[in-house]
Amino acid sequence: MTLRLSDEVETRFREAAAEAGLSMNGAAETAIAEWMERQARDHVRSVAEGIAARHAKLMTRLGE
Repeated sequence: MTLRLSDEVETRFREAAAEAGLSMNGAAETAIAEWMERQARDHVRSVAEGIAARHAKLMTRLGE
């Protein structure tokens, strides 16, 4: 895989990875994995909020 970054972003990324003691590849892999986990959590949260909104009256009745 080839990742094209602007010169500025690449420089900042290289420095940040070095400060963290990671290779650029390792830092990118970690960042991508964290992003995918966040996307999955956001999707689950969105679906749950939709269900709660659609069934708000039932949820209220169940809480009584």
